[in-house]
Amino acid sequence: MIVISDSSPLISLAVIEKLDLLGELYEEIYAPTAVFQEVVRTDKPFARELKLFLNGRTEEVKNKMAVRMLSGDIGAGEAEAIVLALERWPAVVLIDDLKARRFAKMNGLDVIGTMGILLKAKKDGLIKEIKPLISELVLNGIRISKKIMEITLQVAQEM
Repeated sequence: MIVISDSSPLISLAVIEKLDLLGELYEEIYAPTAVFQEVVRTDKPFARELKLFLNGRTEEVKNKMAVRMLSGDIGAGEAEAIVLALERWPAVVLIDDLKARRFAKMNGLDVIGTMGILLKAKKDGLIKEIKPLISELVLNGIRISKKIMEITLQVAQEM
């Protein structure tokens, strides 16, 4: 299965040093050009690690009109991730932003977020616990709603 990622899940996974989970969970990983450009800016945390990780995994979106239409409502990286996932069908789109997730689902895409990746990794025995990783994300300024944290920990049986 192919996964197309937006920037925030990539940054979140880099923060907790778990980018490798994507390669263990998916056959192919791609990020659209807008996402690559966003995460490798020198003022971004983990820019070097993400540049290395995305080497050979970046793709240009073909349907620029669809990206422009979506970009009126969501960010450029999110719009490109959704359009690229549609172009690479069947693909899972990795997005945390709620509004972007809704657009992806409205377009028939399977959607997963950072917490979903962690749950899938735990289920597959790739990580033992999610709670310390969530704590590390929050300590590093990654915003996760209380509701999402509770649901994730409940599903992970770590409450």
